[in-house]
Parts: sequence; structure tokens; C-alpha cells
Amino acid sequence: MDWLRRKLPKREALERNRLLRPFAHKLTNPLIWRFNRRGVARGLALGLFAAFAIPIAQTPFAALFAFGLRANLPVAALSTLVTNPITFPVVYVAAYQAGARLLEFRARADRLIGAADNPVDRWLSQGIELVGTTYLGLILFAITAGLVGYAAGHLGWRLWVSRRWQRRRLFRRRREAAAEAA
Repeated sequence: MDWLRRKLPKREALERNRLLRPFAHKLTNPLIWRFNRRGVARGLALGLFAAFAIPIAQTPFAALFAFGLRANLPVAALSTLVTNPITFPVVYVAAYQAGARLLEFRARADRLIGAADNPVDRWLSQGIELVGTTYLGLILFAITAGLVGYAAGHLGWRLWVSRRWQRRRLFRRRREAAAEAA
């Protein structure tokens, strides 16, 4: 946590940046930078949703969502990295398979376009089937990942806080035992 706080840009640096100056007042809002249970859970959910639902430029969209929903901006931006150039082929193949199972969409999309006698119509119908089925799977993944991320954010925060309380109790007991021994 301390490492992340040290790496985050300071408020003054954001206000001085000429590219960010038009909306620096929104970037300096403390609600989107504060690490609390609700903000982190929202940021995680929004980032995971954007990672799967938006094929290109997930991080800027996650940042825009974070502004509107008062989510933690760094967590939202970092959680979009689950889909990266290494993982996206696996994600897209799995999304196509999930979409195909969900729709049982084995028939060609020729019915949508009509009889595909020429190669262009056939190529277009196959493209519609592939893209539509894959995007349906991606939306399914986005909703599931968002819900799981939100729950995991709350649960992880609760476990982290309870572990800190246990350490405090243990430290207090050791200190009391050392005081009694002395």
C-alpha cells in the first residue's frame, strides 16, 4: 500500500500538467484517490468490467467510469490489465465458446442476411456470427468479473482489516506480557 502511494502522482503534478489542466479539478477530487473499502471495491469492479467489455482503450474508459461513480482511480486503471496482449487470445477464444454455448449459435448467420450465394455475403455472415458470439461471451465475462471483483474487493478489505486487528491484539498482549515480566 505504501509502495503504491509513493508511486501515484501528486495532486500538484496533475494540476501542473498542461494536457490534464482542463479537467484537473476532477482529477484532484480526493474521493477517487482515497483507499477505502467502497472505493477500492468499486474500482476493482469497474476495471474488470471495462477490461472485458471494451476491446480497445480499457484504461481510459475505466478512469471515466471511476470519475462518475467515485471509485478508486488507480485500482480501476490497474485492474484493466487482466486483459493484456498475452492473455487476450485465450480470453477471446473462451468468450466465443461461452457465447456459442449460451446461444447454441451453431447455425450460420445467413438467416440474418439472407441466402449467402456469393463469397462476400458468406464472409460477412461468418464475421457477424463470430463477432456477435464473441462479444456476447465478453459481456458475460464482464458482468461476472465485475460482480466477483466487487465482492472480492469487499472481502479482501475485510480480511486485511481483521488481520491488522489481530496483529494489534497480538502486539498488545506481548507488550503487556513483557511489562508484567519486568
